[in-house]
Amino acid sequence: MLPTHSKVGEETFPFEMDHLPEFAIKKCEVEQKETPQKKLKALQEVREFLRKNQKTNDIDFHDDFIVQHLRKCKYDAARTCKSIHNSVITRSKNVEEFRSIEDEYFSSKNSIKFIRFLPKRCPDGCAVTLLQFGKWDPNELELMDFKRMAIMCYIQLMRDPMTQINGIKAIFDFEGTSFRHFRYATPLNLFLYYNVAFNCIPGRYKAVHVINESFLLKPVWLVFKQLISAKLWSRVHFHPNVASLLEYFPRSALPVEYGGDLTDLGDKDWIRKANKEHRSNSFGGQPNFY
Repeated sequence: MLPTHSKVGEETFPFEMDHLPEFAIKKCEVEQKETPQKKLKALQEVREFLRKNQKTNDIDFHDDFIVQHLRKCKYDAARTCKSIHNSVITRSKNVEEFRSIEDEYFSSKNSIKFIRFLPKRCPDGCAVTLLQFGKWDPNELELMDFKRMAIMCYIQLMRDPMTQINGIKAIFDFEGTSFRHFRYATPLNLFLYYNVAFNCIPGRYKAVHVINESFLLKPVWLVFKQLISAKLWSRVHFHPNVASLLEYFPRSALPVEYGGDLTDLGDKDWIRKANKEHRSNSFGGQPNFY
C-alpha cells in the first residue's frame, strides 16, 4: 500500500484511472469518514433536505454527484447540503459559463491548450492540472469560451473518484502573459472564478504552484487573498524558477520544459471527450467515470 502523502521520487499513478486502488479506499475511510453504511444514510439525509429546499426540490440529483459533495465535506450532512445549494445558486446565475465549447475548437483554436492534465498523478493520488495562461489568445478564444473551458475541465475532472478522494494540485504558469490577459482579471471575473471553484465544484484543492510570475499579478493576488481562507492561501507556492518544482513533484510526473521527463501530455482526447459529455451535465450532475 502506498502512503497517502506525496514524496518526490515515489511511484505515480496514471491520470486516467478505471478503479480505486486500495490506499485510496482506505484514505476515504480515514480522511472522509466514508463507509458503505454511512454513505447510504448520508445520501438519504441529504436527499431529504434537498426535497424540502425550494431551490433544489425539483432537481433530480445523481447519487454520484451528492457523494462528490459528501466527500468534499467529509460526510458532514449539513455542510454537504449547503455545498449543493451553493452549487445550484452559482450555476443558475451563470448558465452560459457552464456550457460546453464548440467541438471544432479542438481542431481550429490553439488557445484551448491553455489548460492541460498531466498524464501522471502525484504519489499521493492527486491529479495535476497545468494552466499556461500565455497560450490563451483572447483574440482567438473569447473570454466566455475561456471560462467555459476551465469550468468544464474541472467539473468533468470531479467525476473521477480518485480525484474526489485525493484532490487536485495545479501549476499556474504565467510565461507570455501581458496586459491583454490581465485586463480580464476584473474583480467581477475573479469573484466568478472563486465562486465556481470553492462554492460550486466540490474539489479538494491541495496546492497551487505559481511560476513565471508577472508584476501584473500582484493586484490579482491581493484580491484572491481577501477571498480565500488562510489555510488555502498557505497552499499557494510561488517559485523563483521552474527547477524548484522538483521539490514538490517527481521528475517522472513533470513535462521536460519544467525539468521533468514527460515529452507528450497526451490528454487532448480526454479533454475533447469530456467536453462532449459535458453537454449532458445538468444541475443534478452526472455519474462517475467508474
